[in-house]
Amino acid sequence: MKIRQIRNATLRVTFGGVNFIIDPWLPSRAEGFTFGGSPFASEVVDPAQLDIVMPMCELPVPLSGVLEGVDATILTHLHPDHFDMAPDGSVGARLDKSLPIFVQNEDEIGIMKKSGFADARLFTGEGVKFRGVTLRRTYAKHGTKAPCGPASGVILSSPDEKKTLWILGDTVWCDEVASTLKKEKPDVLVLNSCAAQLKSNGRLIMDDADVESVCRAAPDAVVIASHMDTVAHATLTRKTLRAALERRGLASRVLMPDDGEEYVIG
Repeated sequence: MKIRQIRNATLRVTFGGVNFIIDPWLPSRAEGFTFGGSPFASEVVDPAQLDIVMPMCELPVPLSGVLEGVDATILTHLHPDHFDMAPDGSVGARLDKSLPIFVQNEDEIGIMKKSGFADARLFTGEGVKFRGVTLRRTYAKHGTKAPCGPASGVILSSPDEKKTLWILGDTVWCDEVASTLKKEKPDVLVLNSCAAQLKSNGRLIMDDADVESVCRAAPDAVVIASHMDTVAHATLTRKTLRAALERRGLASRVLMPDDGEEYVIG
Protein backbone atom coordinates (compact mmCIF):
# COMPACT_ATOMS: atom_id res chain seq x y z
CA MET A 1 0.00 0.00 0.00
CA LYS A 2 0.95 3.62 -0.49
CA ILE A 3 -0.19 6.38 1.85
CA ARG A 4 0.48 9.98 0.90
CA GLN A 5 -0.27 12.79 3.31
CA ILE A 6 -1.80 15.63 1.31
CA ARG A 7 -3.02 18.11 3.92
CA ASN A 8 -5.08 17.92 7.12
CA ALA A 9 -7.05 14.63 6.90
CA THR A 10 -6.73 14.46 3.11
CA LEU A 11 -4.80 11.39 2.01
CA ARG A 12 -3.99 9.65 -1.27
CA VAL A 13 -4.12 5.91 -0.64
CA THR A 14 -3.23 3.22 -3.14
CA PHE A 15 -4.55 -0.06 -1.78
CA GLY A 16 -5.07 -3.33 -3.63
CA GLY A 17 -4.24 -1.50 -6.84
CA VAL A 18 -7.03 1.06 -6.31
CA ASN A 19 -6.37 4.78 -5.92
CA PHE A 20 -8.52 6.40 -3.22
CA ILE A 21 -8.63 9.98 -2.06
CA ILE A 22 -9.72 10.31 1.54
CA ASP A 23 -11.50 13.39 2.94
CA PRO A 24 -10.58 15.71 0.05
CA TRP A 25 -10.54 19.28 1.40
CA LEU A 26 -8.96 21.04 -1.55
CA PRO A 27 -9.10 24.87 -1.45
CA SER A 28 -5.94 26.92 -1.68
CA ARG A 29 -4.38 28.31 1.47
CA ALA A 30 -6.68 30.82 3.26
CA GLU A 31 -9.41 30.26 0.65
CA GLY A 32 -11.75 28.52 3.07
CA PHE A 33 -13.41 29.77 6.24
CA THR A 34 -12.88 31.24 9.70
CA PHE A 35 -14.71 30.52 12.94
CA GLY A 36 -15.42 34.24 13.37
CA GLY A 37 -18.98 35.02 12.34
CA SER A 38 -19.86 31.35 11.98
CA PRO A 39 -22.30 29.36 14.15
CA PHE A 40 -19.23 27.96 15.90
CA ALA A 41 -17.75 31.35 16.86
CA SER A 42 -18.92 31.07 20.47
CA GLU A 43 -17.53 27.52 20.65
CA VAL A 44 -13.90 28.44 19.97
CA VAL A 45 -11.89 28.13 23.17
CA ASP A 46 -9.14 30.61 22.27
CA PRO A 47 -10.36 33.97 20.83
CA ALA A 48 -7.09 34.27 18.92
CA GLN A 49 -8.29 31.41 16.71
CA LEU A 50 -11.45 33.18 15.54
CA ASP A 51 -9.99 35.07 12.59
CA ILE A 52 -7.48 32.51 11.32
CA VAL A 53 -8.44 31.63 7.75
CA MET A 54 -8.35 27.94 6.97
CA PRO A 55 -6.77 25.96 5.47
CA MET A 56 -3.66 27.40 7.11
CA CYS A 57 -1.25 25.91 4.56
CA GLU A 58 -1.17 25.33 0.83
CA LEU A 59 -1.63 22.03 -0.96
CA PRO A 60 1.82 20.42 -1.36
CA VAL A 61 1.27 19.83 -5.09
CA PRO A 62 -1.07 21.39 -7.66
CA LEU A 63 -4.69 20.27 -7.46
CA SER A 64 -4.33 18.31 -10.69
CA GLY A 65 -1.57 16.26 -9.08
CA VAL A 66 -3.68 15.56 -6.01
CA LEU A 67 -6.56 14.20 -8.10
CA GLU A 68 -4.70 12.53 -10.97
CA GLY A 69 -5.62 8.86 -11.33
CA VAL A 70 -8.15 8.77 -8.50
CA ASP A 71 -10.59 5.85 -8.77
CA ALA A 72 -12.91 6.70 -5.87
CA THR A 73 -13.38 9.02 -2.89
CA ILE A 74 -13.94 8.02 0.73
CA LEU A 75 -15.50 10.66 2.98
CA THR A 76 -15.30 9.77 6.67
CA HIS A 77 -17.78 12.54 7.52
CA LEU A 78 -19.14 15.75 6.10
CA HIS A 79 -17.35 18.60 7.88
CA PRO A 80 -15.85 21.67 6.18
CA ASP A 81 -12.27 20.75 7.11
CA HIS A 82 -12.68 17.35 5.43
CA PHE A 83 -14.63 18.18 2.28
CA ASP A 84 -15.25 21.24 0.10
CA MET A 85 -18.54 22.88 1.13
CA ALA A 86 -19.97 25.92 -0.69
CA PRO A 87 -22.20 28.63 0.86
CA ASP A 88 -25.16 27.34 -1.19
CA GLY A 89 -24.90 23.92 0.48
CA SER A 90 -23.35 22.10 -2.45
CA VAL A 91 -20.21 20.05 -1.86
CA GLY A 92 -17.21 18.59 -3.65
CA ALA A 93 -16.95 21.15 -6.45
CA ARG A 94 -13.36 20.26 -7.33
CA LEU A 95 -13.94 16.52 -7.71
CA ASP A 96 -14.85 14.45 -10.76
CA LYS A 97 -18.47 13.75 -9.87
CA SER A 98 -18.71 10.79 -12.21
CA LEU A 99 -16.43 8.77 -9.91
CA PRO A 100 -17.77 6.75 -6.96
CA ILE A 101 -17.86 8.44 -3.56
CA PHE A 102 -18.32 6.42 -0.37
CA VAL A 103 -20.09 8.12 2.56
CA GLN A 104 -21.26 7.09 6.02
CA ASN A 105 -25.06 7.57 5.97
CA GLU A 106 -28.15 8.19 3.88
CA ASP A 107 -28.25 11.91 4.68
CA GLU A 108 -24.84 12.30 3.08
CA ILE A 109 -25.94 10.19 0.11
CA GLY A 110 -28.70 12.76 -0.45
CA ILE A 111 -26.30 15.69 -0.21
CA MET A 112 -23.96 14.06 -2.72
CA LYS A 113 -26.79 13.46 -5.18
CA LYS A 114 -28.02 17.05 -4.85
CA SER A 115 -24.45 18.20 -5.52
CA GLY A 116 -24.27 16.23 -8.75
CA PHE A 117 -22.41 13.08 -7.75
CA ALA A 118 -23.57 10.31 -10.03
CA ASP A 119 -22.40 7.36 -7.94
CA ALA A 120 -22.75 7.92 -4.18
CA ARG A 121 -22.48 4.74 -2.10
CA LEU A 122 -22.56 3.77 1.57
CA PHE A 123 -19.68 2.09 3.31
CA THR A 124 -21.06 -0.03 6.14
CA GLY A 125 -19.95 -1.95 9.19
CA GLU A 126 -20.59 -5.18 7.32
CA GLY A 127 -18.30 -4.04 4.54
CA VAL A 128 -18.71 -3.15 0.88
CA LYS A 129 -16.43 -4.09 -1.98
CA PHE A 130 -14.92 -1.87 -4.62
CA ARG A 131 -12.65 -3.43 -7.24
CA GLY A 132 -11.63 -6.17 -4.82
CA VAL A 133 -11.04 -3.83 -1.85
CA THR A 134 -13.37 -4.18 1.13
CA LEU A 135 -14.29 -0.98 2.98
CA ARG A 136 -15.73 -1.35 6.48
CA ARG A 137 -17.11 1.51 8.53
CA THR A 138 -15.95 1.85 12.15
CA TYR A 139 -17.27 3.88 15.06
CA ALA A 140 -15.79 7.31 15.73
CA LYS A 141 -16.35 9.28 18.94
CA HIS A 142 -16.05 12.83 17.63
CA GLY A 143 -15.95 14.70 20.95
CA THR A 144 -15.07 14.01 24.56
CA LYS A 145 -18.13 15.91 25.86
CA ALA A 146 -20.70 15.54 23.08
CA PRO A 147 -20.48 14.32 19.47
CA CYS A 148 -19.70 17.02 16.93
CA GLY A 149 -22.01 15.33 14.45
CA PRO A 150 -21.71 11.75 13.14
CA ALA A 151 -18.26 10.59 12.10
CA SER A 152 -16.66 7.32 11.00
CA GLY A 153 -13.45 5.50 10.39
CA VAL A 154 -12.80 2.97 7.63
CA ILE A 155 -10.84 -0.29 7.49
CA LEU A 156 -9.45 -1.31 4.09
CA SER A 157 -8.59 -4.93 3.30
CA SER A 158 -7.83 -6.81 0.09
CA PRO A 159 -6.54 -10.22 -1.00
CA ASP A 160 -3.87 -8.28 -2.88
CA GLU A 161 -2.51 -6.62 0.27
CA LYS A 162 -0.64 -8.39 3.06
CA LYS A 163 -1.67 -5.77 5.60
CA THR A 164 -4.91 -4.05 6.57
CA LEU A 165 -5.27 -0.28 6.89
CA TRP A 166 -7.47 1.50 9.42
CA ILE A 167 -8.09 5.20 8.92
CA LEU A 168 -9.69 6.01 12.26
CA GLY A 169 -11.20 9.35 11.19
CA ASP A 170 -12.18 12.07 13.64
CA THR A 171 -12.28 10.20 16.94
CA VAL A 172 -10.82 10.27 20.40
CA TRP A 173 -9.60 7.19 22.25
CA CYS A 174 -12.62 5.32 23.60
CA ASP A 175 -13.84 1.82 24.43
CA GLU A 176 -15.08 1.29 20.87
CA VAL A 177 -11.68 2.12 19.38
CA ALA A 178 -10.00 -0.19 21.88
CA SER A 179 -12.46 -2.97 21.04
CA THR A 180 -11.91 -2.60 17.29
CA LEU A 181 -8.13 -2.73 17.75
CA LYS A 182 -8.44 -5.92 19.80
CA LYS A 183 -10.85 -7.58 17.40
CA GLU A 184 -9.51 -6.53 14.01
CA LYS A 185 -5.76 -6.20 14.74
CA PRO A 186 -5.20 -3.81 11.81
CA ASP A 187 -1.62 -3.50 10.64
CA VAL A 188 -1.49 0.19 9.73
CA LEU A 189 -3.29 2.95 11.63
CA VAL A 190 -3.84 6.58 10.62
CA LEU A 191 -4.76 8.80 13.58
CA ASN A 192 -6.12 12.35 13.38
CA SER A 193 -4.01 13.85 16.12
CA CYS A 194 -4.00 17.66 16.42
CA ALA A 195 -6.31 17.64 19.49
CA ALA A 196 -8.73 20.17 17.99
CA GLN A 197 -11.37 21.32 20.46
CA LEU A 198 -14.64 23.21 20.86
CA LYS A 199 -16.31 24.28 24.09
CA SER A 200 -19.49 22.20 23.90
CA ASN A 201 -17.93 19.13 22.31
CA GLY A 202 -14.62 19.07 24.15
CA ARG A 203 -11.64 17.61 22.39
CA LEU A 204 -12.71 16.41 18.95
CA ILE A 205 -9.83 14.16 17.92
CA MET A 206 -6.79 12.50 19.44
CA ASP A 207 -4.09 14.11 21.55
CA ASP A 208 -0.72 12.66 22.57
CA ALA A 209 -2.26 10.63 25.42
CA ASP A 210 -4.71 9.05 22.97
CA VAL A 211 -1.90 8.30 20.54
CA GLU A 212 -0.03 6.59 23.35
CA SER A 213 -3.12 4.52 24.19
CA VAL A 214 -3.32 3.36 20.58
CA CYS A 215 0.37 2.49 20.50
CA ARG A 216 0.13 0.48 23.72
CA ALA A 217 -2.97 -1.36 22.50
CA ALA A 218 -1.47 -2.13 19.06
CA PRO A 219 2.25 -2.65 19.70
CA ASP A 220 2.96 -4.21 16.31
CA ALA A 221 1.02 -1.74 14.14
CA VAL A 222 2.45 1.05 12.02
CA VAL A 223 1.04 4.28 13.48
CA ILE A 224 0.77 7.47 11.40
CA ALA A 225 -0.26 10.85 12.82
CA SER A 226 -2.34 12.97 10.42
CA HIS A 227 -4.66 16.04 10.51
CA MET A 228 -1.85 18.39 11.57
CA ASP A 229 -1.06 22.11 11.21
CA THR A 230 -4.09 23.12 9.14
CA VAL A 231 -7.06 24.08 11.33
CA ALA A 232 -7.41 27.01 13.74
CA HIS A 233 -8.93 25.10 16.67
CA ALA A 234 -6.02 22.65 16.96
CA THR A 235 -4.12 22.53 20.24
CA LEU A 236 -1.19 20.43 18.99
CA THR A 237 1.17 21.05 16.08
CA ARG A 238 3.62 18.61 14.56
CA LYS A 239 6.33 20.23 16.68
CA THR A 240 4.46 20.02 19.98
CA LEU A 241 3.10 16.54 19.29
CA ARG A 242 6.63 15.28 18.55
CA ALA A 243 7.84 16.79 21.81
CA ALA A 244 4.97 15.19 23.73
CA LEU A 245 5.61 11.80 22.15
CA GLU A 246 9.31 12.10 23.01
CA ARG A 247 8.34 12.62 26.67
CA ARG A 248 6.19 9.50 26.43
CA GLY A 249 8.99 7.45 24.87
CA LEU A 250 7.17 7.14 21.55
CA ALA A 251 9.22 9.40 19.29
CA SER A 252 10.40 6.52 17.11
CA ARG A 253 7.08 4.71 17.25
CA VAL A 254 4.84 7.22 15.45
CA LEU A 255 5.30 8.40 11.88
CA MET A 256 4.36 12.01 11.31
CA PRO A 257 4.47 12.83 7.59
CA ASP A 258 4.95 16.31 6.22
CA ASP A 259 2.39 17.42 3.65
CA GLY A 260 3.24 15.68 0.40
CA GLU A 261 5.21 12.89 2.05
CA GLU A 262 4.44 9.29 1.05
CA TYR A 263 4.96 5.96 2.76
CA VAL A 264 5.14 2.61 0.97
CA ILE A 265 4.19 -0.18 3.36
CA GLY A 266 4.46 -3.81 2.26
